[in-house]
Amino acid sequence: MKRFLVLILLSVLLLSACAPKGTFQQVWPTPRATFTPESGVSGPPTPTRLFECIAWRWAPDYLGQSQCVEGGVLRVDKSEEAFLVIFSAEPDSFYGVSFDLDLSDLAGKCVRIVGTIETHKGRPAIIIKSRDQILPCLGKK
Repeated sequence: MKRFLVLILLSVLLLSACAPKGTFQQVWPTPRATFTPESGVSGPPTPTRLFECIAWRWAPDYLGQSQCVEGGVLRVDKSEEAFLVIFSAEPDSFYGVSFDLDLSDLAGKCVRIVGTIETHKGRPAIIIKSRDQILPCLGKK
């Protein structure tokens, strides 16, 4: 039995010595990125406005500016002319206004509304013309 094991061991050593160099040491190419930026663009990517939202409380400080406003929707009211996305029970707080879209599904959700902050009926508001202006809060539903 010992002779058999010695014979196997010698055979393995002899065969491994006869193997061509590099058989088990193949150098694999390093993968390269296939992304190519648009012409004229250089440097690292920069964050977009969607990552720079302000809390709805600060909206009055940004009147006339294009902004992303974030917050939890307290309720959605329907008036004779529009749907109102209410963030607070305070009568002069920020709200979202849509004359065309039914936004009742936003009640109780955390949302981001993107647009120009303007005054509507004495309150800071963003007029929502498209569902594309409404996004979920990051990491929340």
